[in-house]
Amino acid sequence: MPYTYTIGERIVHVRWSGVIAKEDFDSLAKDMPRIGRELGFAPDVLHTFAETTGFSFEPIAAYQYSLRQKQAKIPNPVRAAMVVTTKEGEALAAVFKTLNRTPNLEMRVFADEAAARLWLARK
Repeated sequence: MPYTYTIGERIVHVRWSGVIAKEDFDSLAKDMPRIGRELGFAPDVLHTFAETTGFSFEPIAAYQYSLRQKQAKIPNPVRAAMVVTTKEGEALAAVFKTLNRTPNLEMRVFADEAAARLWLARK
């Protein structure tokens, strides 16, 4: 699986690696609600892509993912920060941010993890 995650306080850190495929978004869409149920609240999410080597899906997959996520019932306001370091990653993150219509989910794109964590901490 091209991502692993760790849970720290109110943040789930999703570390993406390798080549990301459409199926990986499907897996994440299943993992996040399960994690929220286990925690008892919807956490903020930090996505980092430093170890990714590419993407193997058509742009329509991002749109389809956004449609499924729009139906998600997030019980409290959450933030998702995406840390990208390549032009390709930046473009992909911008697409996801633009397509986001999920109630209670605010997304932003960052060039470094420290800035992303500061935003997630709401400082």
